[in-house]
Amino acid sequence: MESAYPGMKVFLANNLMMAYNQAEAAQPVFAFVEDGFTKLPEFEMMMALFSAMDTRWVSVMDRQGSTPARKSSPLLDVGAGIFELTKADHPSQFAQYFDMMVKAPRRSVRSAPRTANGRPAAAAGGNRKLILIGSSTGGVEALRSILVGFPFDCPPTLIVQHTGKNFGSGLVSLLDRICPAKVRPAEDGVSLEPGHVYVAAGQRRHMGLSSRKPLRLRMKEGPDISGHTPSVDALFTSAVPYGKDVVATILTGMGQDGARGLLELRKAGAKTFAQDEKSSVVYGMPRVAWDMGAAQQQVSLTRMAGTLLQASKA
Repeated sequence: MESAYPGMKVFLANNLMMAYNQAEAAQPVFAFVEDGFTKLPEFEMMMALFSAMDTRWVSVMDRQGSTPARKSSPLLDVGAGIFELTKADHPSQFAQYFDMMVKAPRRSVRSAPRTANGRPAAAAGGNRKLILIGSSTGGVEALRSILVGFPFDCPPTLIVQHTGKNFGSGLVSLLDRICPAKVRPAEDGVSLEPGHVYVAAGQRRHMGLSSRKPLRLRMKEGPDISGHTPSVDALFTSAVPYGKDVVATILTGMGQDGARGLLELRKAGAKTFAQDEKSSVVYGMPRVAWDMGAAQQQVSLTRMAGTLLQASKA
């Protein structure tokens, strides 16, 4: 590639963490990814970063006849990079694919009115509640889809996303890149403020709410709850005393984390939602929540941001 394109800068990475950090810093136009990497759960973060930067990518198979990861992964099946090369292909084929993908039309980036601090201008306000979100497999892209529609002055929003232990900070910076509100990692004792999104991901502590007002984040060590740390159930259950002030949803993901807590929230007067089957990468957590009556309504991903914001004003 370097000899075919004089002046091109090529980065090499032998693990996903290195690849993620290099991509975030260099913002490459294209990436060749060994297919084995795409089978790792954390590759969801890589895909979301590529999407945010409009980086084109293709998976590279070990040999002809290998079964690509996308054949068994619902996440890859709906994402980019669905064509494969193999390590035995001639370099000219790599160059040809690179040319084709890089020269394809790139999407336009929408611009928003900016304030002096670089954030988009505030939207009209309304009655403030708390928004709670739980997600797992496929959730990174779902969160991007939702948070890009949140205004600068959105209600305090708390998110638990199941992800690898080394990718929490990357998720925060990724979401902060596209969200008009300020996205920050969940930290113990932090006061909840409008215009802020607090993310618990890749940590060994559960996120919850303090037992008295003014509300603060409470980060607590402990065993897995519903199979996870941090746990969506832990967050939802901690918010039950403030149920009437809560809007909560469960997004795409495997398992049942969050369903029990969402049911408790609904009984306490919260407005509760679940992502619908059609727009879910994995219809596991939302299905359990819906089947047990924890969610009042199923909502498509394209309508989720508006639904949550509208519910927080009612």
